[in-house]
Amino acid sequence: MTDDDRWRRIEPPASGPSAPPSPRFDPFATAIGVFAAIVIPVVVIDYEVNHGHVDGDVLAIGIVAGLVVAFLVALWLARRDGQVWRGPQL
Repeated sequence: MTDDDRWRRIEPPASGPSAPPSPRFDPFATAIGVFAAIVIPVVVIDYEVNHGHVDGDVLAIGIVAGLVVAFLVALWLARRDGQVWRGPQL
């Protein structure tokens, strides 16, 4: 056995504090976050560009785009059972 071999793990531990984390995300909560991440900047930028007035068309486009992207992200995440990354974690 060489010095490098003694530090190499053969298998990760099954559970406990030394086990690599396996985070799972709730699709609904993630969809709400994605929706907010799209709509809030659209509203703020539109408000600033129009000097204190929000344009209804831009707002509607931002809401529809936010809903579509949030729905797609939630579907994708639900199909993956809440896991964003598969495989070994760094």
